[in-house]
Amino acid sequence: MLTLNLWKCLIIICLYFTIKTTSSQIAARPHIILIVADDVGWNDVGFHGSNQIPTPNIDALAYNGIILNKFYTTPSCTPSRAALLTGQYPIRLGLQGIPITAGENQHLPTNVPTLPEKLQELGYKTHLIGKWHLGAAFKNVTPTSRGFDSHFGYWNGYIGYFDHEAKGGNMTGLDLHFNHEPIWNRQGNYVTDLLTKEAEVLIWKHNVSEPLFLMLSHLAGHAGRKGEDLEVPNVENNDERFGYIASKNRRLYAGMIHELDKSVGRIMEILAEREMLHNSLVVFISDNGAQTVGEHSNWGSNWPLRGLKMTVHEGGVKNIAVAYSPLFQYREQVNNDLFHIADLMPTIYAAAGGDVEDLGTIDGINQWQLLTQNAGSKRSESLLHIDEVKECAGYISDYGRYKLINGSTLFEDYDLYYGEHGRGDSSPPYDINAVISSPAYVAIGKNIPVNKMLQLRKKATLENCRKPISPDNKCTSKNWCLYDLFEDPCETTNIASTHPEVVDRLSGELRRAWTYLKPQKPKFVDPAANPIYFNNTWYTWLDD
Repeated sequence: MLTLNLWKCLIIICLYFTIKTTSSQIAARPHIILIVADDVGWNDVGFHGSNQIPTPNIDALAYNGIILNKFYTTPSCTPSRAALLTGQYPIRLGLQGIPITAGENQHLPTNVPTLPEKLQELGYKTHLIGKWHLGAAFKNVTPTSRGFDSHFGYWNGYIGYFDHEAKGGNMTGLDLHFNHEPIWNRQGNYVTDLLTKEAEVLIWKHNVSEPLFLMLSHLAGHAGRKGEDLEVPNVENNDERFGYIASKNRRLYAGMIHELDKSVGRIMEILAEREMLHNSLVVFISDNGAQTVGEHSNWGSNWPLRGLKMTVHEGGVKNIAVAYSPLFQYREQVNNDLFHIADLMPTIYAAAGGDVEDLGTIDGINQWQLLTQNAGSKRSESLLHIDEVKECAGYISDYGRYKLINGSTLFEDYDLYYGEHGRGDSSPPYDINAVISSPAYVAIGKNIPVNKMLQLRKKATLENCRKPISPDNKCTSKNWCLYDLFEDPCETTNIASTHPEVVDRLSGELRRAWTYLKPQKPKFVDPAANPIYFNNTWYTWLDD
């Protein structure tokens, strides 16, 4: 018979191995870094073929990882972020349409689980740095009540790059917070650099034995102050760096993307320094297409794709996406399988070791095997958008071949062709040596043959496919536009009349989606939200 002391010893030994095993399992979960750019166009990164704006760090991430060349989002900020964090189509949440305006009582429904909440259940430390844009009328709808352990950044859609002020209606105030505390003493700091430094400090202080989920949600390349200005750290230096670009505004935009690219390099560097990179998943995406002209124009380029942000044409919804991890069996590739932004929620959850069945019924599809094992996409079709107020919708099917549009544009002419091509004698030649010497490439520490990287670039590049748009190719709420994207990626030819069976099938899917659409709330900026009532800061104005 065992003595009492021996029983105690056995219990202690069992507890020791249980704790050790649990700690090992937690430590084995990969660190997950999700970097989200704002309004950056398809043609604004080097790996898509443009020589105009060098992005050596982003390119290094792309060539060492997987370029997701058929990655779709929604047409604008709030819907894309809602889909990303919930795995749901925004129409289920009433968050389709024009993004939330500062001072508007709209938010992500509190009864819908979010990705950071689910990751917290798996033992992750979760942090958001940068943009939220999913509601801030109450404290319980801001990031730290929706799954993030901390938030350093802004609640609304955009702020000034230097003054950190946001505009809603005719009201303006500071929108830079740490959790719920306004931050006044950082005004004058360029926001891309400021957010990056906060991310560096956070990673440096993180206990590497615990899994980390960091979402770094940049302002770049959205227009800044009052939603109109393009801001860079030093205009004179920027003009010198990008003097070959004729347009002043395009030069400023190039400078904003230059700073964004530097941020990616710095994040990769510190992950390597902390010896976290070998067990990390790093994802870089843009939330929607560029807004070359129009409201909040930033002079970004979706070339050669048709349309801008706020349309369901390719320029608005087909976007930049790169994934990197040493956990991938097959890296250094361009993937042309269909991938929707809602898929990131279950994919990241699966990467973290979670059982996707625990997420319940969602629209997102787990694509982790696509990334790790080069398995084919589980997604063959996707709802792109329905906006019942602006009367536009889009649906894509047959593994990305056919796209049906009913209406397409927020404002007249948003669905035309815009953006500089960045090729030819006006731009410098592509500098592959800058990629090789970039901090991101050095941090990864893998030598890829130059010809292999150039081949990947060629595979990821969409050549000029533009043609004049005929009058019958104008998509309105009163007609259907059907495109064969395999043959016509620039959406030049409406084939609805010659493929009625495809129109019937896809329009049936759109009608089915209408059955679960939650109507948008009317747009209303609440005068009670005015920052003048809160020491000139945006605050949770509907709390007691």
